[in-house]
Amino acid sequence: SNPLGFRWSALPREERVAVLATMLKALFGPLMSMALLTATMGLIGNGMAVLNDLSASFTFRETYDRHLHWFLFQCIVMADVFVFTFGYLVELPRLNNRIRSVDPTLLGWAAALVCYAPFNIVVSVLLGSPGGEFPQFTSPWLHFGMNAALLGLMVVYTWASIALGFKASNLTHRGIVTHGPYRWVRHPAYVCKNMAWWIGSVPIVQAAFAVSTYAGILALGSMLGWALLYVLRAITEEDHLRSVDGEYAAYAAQVRYRFIPGLL
Repeated sequence: SNPLGFRWSALPREERVAVLATMLKALFGPLMSMALLTATMGLIGNGMAVLNDLSASFTFRETYDRHLHWFLFQCIVMADVFVFTFGYLVELPRLNNRIRSVDPTLLGWAAALVCYAPFNIVVSVLLGSPGGEFPQFTSPWLHFGMNAALLGLMVVYTWASIALGFKASNLTHRGIVTHGPYRWVRHPAYVCKNMAWWIGSVPIVQAAFAVSTYAGILALGSMLGWALLYVLRAITEEDHLRSVDGEYAAYAAQVRYRFIPGLL
């Protein structure tokens, strides 16, 4: 029953978009601002620690493991979070980032929100945490090679955010971006983030298989679960964008692959 006689569908489309956009900014604005503050403090703290390490008698691996990896990682993360923080907090006609539409579906919102704190805590309980951000390997070549690949993937992840520019925000249609990594795949950020997690999970999966085959399969299943969650995000985003106008359909016809050029 609806004692006030209110019907969401009866509101003009512009008013519904305005309400959803306000909810979106109220939720993600503070969330991204806190993430930006955390990344900035991590960057400063690890940067100062690296300078201290360089003046001490540490080997390169010791310096890298203690603070240099985290300094580089926080540099990348801070750039990504800054772009999205600005996108949520600033919407101006001169920036051409007006929110045309906000995903009105519960599934779309759920798929996005469960990837962010505090909602991702529930998913972590069910699936386990995604792969680590700094995997450890005994072999120096493997250690630096795998972590260089992880950081490289995170650079492309952040490049995708920078390419979005002033239009960066979840669950919105603010115009389609076709430059940067979006020239080759439609969801480069999701692909790179998950690939980085898979690299980070290698020692975890190895340790799990050392315990038992069942534990190893569970560890792989955890990573697969997170990957499928991002597949769901991609599908719900595309469904929303296609429902607004023909701009995304034209882009999808030009860039055929969602995740991997020539394959998927």
